[in-house]
Amino acid sequence: MVDRMMAGSLNTNSRRNRGTPTRPRESGKSREAASDPAIALFTNCRQAQRASLVLCRLQQRLEARLLATAPREAMDEKLGYSIAYQAEIEAMTAALKLQDELPQTPARSLLGVVAKLEIVAGADRDIDDPTEFPWPHIASILDDLKEITGSLPLEQPDRSAIDADCRRYRAMAADLVLQTKTENLST
Repeated sequence: MVDRMMAGSLNTNSRRNRGTPTRPRESGKSREAASDPAIALFTNCRQAQRASLVLCRLQQRLEARLLATAPREAMDEKLGYSIAYQAEIEAMTAALKLQDELPQTPARSLLGVVAKLEIVAGADRDIDDPTEFPWPHIASILDDLKEITGSLPLEQPDRSAIDADCRRYRAMAADLVLQTKTENLST
């Protein structure tokens, strides 16, 4: 059931792109991006955050369906919801682990420094008020660096990679949820 819902969501996105997955465009910065670990980390963080967002939306749709179901149908819906909820947690954990790699990831270019600052600024936008110190200051520095270096290549993460990540997180979540249910039944 969750697979059908996810497929429906992915088919909708595919229709928006006229059935073609988004492909990164080659640019003059592609070579620099390929050789800078900080830019690669930035790209991986964006992909992980996108997968987390897709799974969050799926979980929210399932939650709404769960609340609207009759008690007889609720068990199937609850299992699907539990898996979607755990998959979202798995995806968010992966994104946070990538952010934790930032201090150990060297920037080999000014564009790599921009990538590292984007990760920091992007992570905090979700947590704190971006109008409080030091975020306007960091945003100003980031804007200055972008003016000097140009912007990062911001192609959308490859849809097939996001789909694969979502399937992987859902499989991990299904294993965990079913294992937990089995353990609860045996105790």
